[in-house]
Amino acid sequence: MPIFIYTGQNSQTGKKVKGQVESDSAKSAKLKLRKQNIYVVEIKEETTSQGGSGGTSFWQSLNRKPPTPEDIAVATKQLSILVKAAVDISEALKAVSEQLENAELRSIYSRIREKVSEGKSLSEAHGEFPKVFSLIYVNMIAASEKAGALGLVLSRLSEFVSYQIAIRRKVIGALTYPIFMLIAAFAIMIFMFVSILPKITKAFSTLKVTLPWYTVALNGVSAFMQDYWIIMIVGFVGGGIFFSYWSQTPKGKRNLDYFLYKAPVAGPLMQKVSVSRFSKTLATVLSSGVRIMEGLQLTRNVVGNAVLEDSLDEVMKRVQDGEKLASALEKTNRFPTMVIHMLKTGEKTGKMEEMLTNIAEVYDEEVDQQISMTTKLIEPAMMIFMAGFVLIIVMAILMPMMQAMNSLK
Repeated sequence: MPIFIYTGQNSQTGKKVKGQVESDSAKSAKLKLRKQNIYVVEIKEETTSQGGSGGTSFWQSLNRKPPTPEDIAVATKQLSILVKAAVDISEALKAVSEQLENAELRSIYSRIREKVSEGKSLSEAHGEFPKVFSLIYVNMIAASEKAGALGLVLSRLSEFVSYQIAIRRKVIGALTYPIFMLIAAFAIMIFMFVSILPKITKAFSTLKVTLPWYTVALNGVSAFMQDYWIIMIVGFVGGGIFFSYWSQTPKGKRNLDYFLYKAPVAGPLMQKVSVSRFSKTLATVLSSGVRIMEGLQLTRNVVGNAVLEDSLDEVMKRVQDGEKLASALEKTNRFPTMVIHMLKTGEKTGKMEEMLTNIAEVYDEEVDQQISMTTKLIEPAMMIFMAGFVLIIVMAILMPMMQAMNSLK
């Protein structure tokens, strides 16, 4: 949709204003601005650098960064503060759009303000940007508009987005160190096989020393790597691309999630992260006035794990048939006993949201502890692995050297 740059005057305050508005035509853009009490003096369509119309310039588009979850968390927090202070929603959206650092998100909030001024609800306006605002985000705003608790729900949304950022950082932090260590170990192995070992074994061949079987084996691996290094690189890169593509397909993601869920080290961590995310998400949507079935559907869409998604499909069928949530979760055998007992207590006392929040806090602490423990265990494990590898290399070099020294005596 074309963007029009305008200069005008606010009919209420008399102040001169400049800005941009998105519309199908200059006429409809003027009508939009008139509804905002702006008398248009001059308006023209923004053109691209190639002289075409309908959008920002090529370099502006190239330099624009998409909004990050951190940007959205900040914007939501600012909007919640303004709404709680009884600032008019249009003015609140304008203030937020002017304070944001991300240019793309500034533009989005300006367009949301325009759509709200046209008569759309805040949730409908947000829903027109599905790549920026998730379904759960939009539905929580819609529920808050019905309940008349927009400021409170926006505050909870801000906390929820920040929580999701924290969970993602924990998972990335847990995976970064072992991946870095594996890459470093792999690089050292390649260097040893390609650069060091061939020179030493070549020296042994001139001494006519009978090489042990393990030296011969390592020398064979070294020769293979030197002769077929291009094929190996192509194979690794191709395998990485294929795995990346396969893991993003529905079937591949499902199989990978099920594998990781049962893996020795990654499995327990993934289970705790999934339970924490489920509990926090469901607590947030239920406390915002969303009904249980809709809340479970929204939660199912954001847990990010195929194992739990399948389990929640079963849970939703049972809850729809009239079964209690705790009982339905218990029958999936995917949730810890403590979680089930706490939810049963929440159902009896009518404090389900509070119990779900407590569960999320407990498992957040367990995730932190497991990440810390796993990181501490990975370091000595990698050192033992590297020491074992170096020992094999040393033995492959040292034994023929000793044989050569004995033959010279």
